[in-house]
Amino acid sequence: MKESNAFRIVKTFLLSGILVLMVGCSSSDTLKTEPQDENITTIKTVLEHQFTAPDPELIELLEDPNNQTIIGKEGDKGASETKPTELDLYLEETYKSYFTRDMYNKFIGTYALGYHTVSYNNGYQLEVKNIEIKQNDTTNNAYGFTVDVQYQKENNPKMTSEVTGRAHIYEEGKISNIVLSDDDGLLKALKAK
Repeated sequence: MKESNAFRIVKTFLLSGILVLMVGCSSSDTLKTEPQDENITTIKTVLEHQFTAPDPELIELLEDPNNQTIIGKEGDKGASETKPTELDLYLEETYKSYFTRDMYNKFIGTYALGYHTVSYNNGYQLEVKNIEIKQNDTTNNAYGFTVDVQYQKENNPKMTSEVTGRAHIYEEGKISNIVLSDDDGLLKALKAK
């Protein structure tokens, strides 16, 4: 049986339409996953820096008296309020681009220094062995994470703690909230002498 020219043209258009539809669907799927991948990368970068400790540059800046803020009478801060210290600049360079303004301030005050200073003061090395980040099925832009942190004091066996928490990224790919739910006794272990 011979196909007519009209049938071949219709068949070609139908096959082309199906191909365009398939390419269009796969392109839209790719567009949907890109922000999620960027959000996961953002969270992972912060966690890697947080749990690879101590950071020698951070410790050096913390020990430099020029980076100390002096609080005077009635709680007034000294010159550091108007002119950022080298420590302020280092923390901004390391973390600020990953957080909303409010969460950056909260993160610096709550988490940024703790594991670094305690590990340094007690002679421990921390290293990230694995990070798993999963988007929450019920809340958009909410992520749960698990970080396997290996820690060791010189000449002692390596130990591992599983740190869990969650993060939210709502605006411009920046973390608007991050909470460490459980550090599996890591901070307590680092404080033990």
